[in-house]
Amino acid sequence: MATPPPRPKAGPLLLTAAAALAGLLLLAGIAQLTGLALFALPFAATAGIVATAPSAPFAQPRSILLGHLTATVLALAVVAVAGPSVWAAALAAGLSVVPMMWLRAPHPPAGATAALIALTGPAPEYLVSSVLPASLVIIGGGFLIGRLLPGHRYPAYWW
Repeated sequence: MATPPPRPKAGPLLLTAAAALAGLLLLAGIAQLTGLALFALPFAATAGIVATAPSAPFAQPRSILLGHLTATVLALAVVAVAGPSVWAAALAAGLSVVPMMWLRAPHPPAGATAALIALTGPAPEYLVSSVLPASLVIIGGGFLIGRLLPGHRYPAYWW
């Protein structure tokens, strides 16, 4: 049986926490200023992934954008056919892995985006009023934080 990785040293731990906090504060601040629903839990998870695993494939801009966008489109289609419900949320979240994997853009929080959309049934404009801006804010914030914090590079690749 494998053992868990060693605990991080204090310096890298504090830098990671600072990156996560900065990304979440940026997301919250822009949401507060604009009134857009950018601080949905899937986006908080995405910001956390960018801060804690900036070189992971599922943290890269390609995976964030394609993951959230395809999950949103799929969930909006499910809602259009079945209406919002917990069953629609399960279906949308489960099926959201198909386009992500097909596009080679896995992003686990996008499954939560699909579930959230299928539970709440927002208007189709949610794609451009919340999902796209939140994704771009997180990617931009990750890029800025990756340039400001020593030893924290983001992204590993753009597309």
